[in-house]
Formats: sequence, C-alpha cells, structure tokens
Amino acid sequence: MFNTMSHSSSQSKYTRRYHPRHPLAQYLISQIETMQLRAPDIIKAMGYPLGHTIPACERLRHVLCNRYLGLDSSYMDKYFTADAFLAKLFVVLELPYEPFVEDIAQIKYQLAHLPNDSPKYSLRAGVDFEFDSAQWMSCDATKNHQLIVEQDRVKVDKVERKLAKASGA
Repeated sequence: MFNTMSHSSSQSKYTRRYHPRHPLAQYLISQIETMQLRAPDIIKAMGYPLGHTIPACERLRHVLCNRYLGLDSSYMDKYFTADAFLAKLFVVLELPYEPFVEDIAQIKYQLAHLPNDSPKYSLRAGVDFEFDSAQWMSCDATKNHQLIVEQDRVKVDKVERKLAKASGA
C-alpha cells in the first residue's frame, strides 16, 4: 500500500467535514484541498443532477470517511456504482486512477474475505397448544383460519368457510 502524509488537524472550509479512515481517502482529501473544491462543485463535475446535490454530497462524505471507500456498497444511488463513483471522483480531482488500482483491488479482496461477524440467533420454544374450546377466538376467525403447527413453526392458513347454510343443512 502507498503512504501519504497524515491527516492535518487544521482543516479548511473545503475539507472540514471529511475524516478519512483510509490512506487513499486522505490522498483524495488533500487534492480537494489543493484544488479548493467544495462538495457541491465536485458533485456537479461528476454529473449529478442539481436536484440530487444534497444526497450526492452525503455520498461523497461517506466515501471519503468510510474505511472501505464506499466499495462495500454501504451507500449507493442510481447514478453510480461504488466502483464508478470512485473512478469518476479521481477524474474530477484530476488524479490518475491507474496507480491505485492495486490498492482498490486490495480493499475489494478484504471485503470479499471478511469474516461474517454478525450475530446469529436461534430461538426454540416448546409450546403446548391445548384448548378445551375455541372461544378465545372470535366466532368468525375460527371459521376462517386454521392453526397448523409443523415441526417447530406455527403457520396460519386461510381455509374456506363451510357454513351449514351454504351446504344446505
């Protein structure tokens, strides 16, 4: 991976909202500072429509502050994929994209091989349904629904109502 200078503590009006969590983001932010570009200027140059400026500026901030540069698809819109957004940002900032292809590929590799640390929950309950009468349900509900218990899951199926009047009795 490449090295860049550390994030300066005195940010300007152009970069004060960006808190990079990746060295490549710091490099991009340094270029924004050098070019003295505001987020709306960058977004406009990227080709976003005027009515989409605020969400696009938020996406820019997210990408520059995300440790995966937004390549984890954590912020998407209908205008750019994660890869296309980053590539277009390089173009707008007049930076060469090719030298960083390896770094971007490394981020994608990390994302593809992240352990799934999300917690997994399982709930098992032993429930005994014994009713002497169906008076706990409304009369209409007992005629319209049938409770079916199958191997640890409860499912309510709609059944046809068979009334004595309809059968002619």
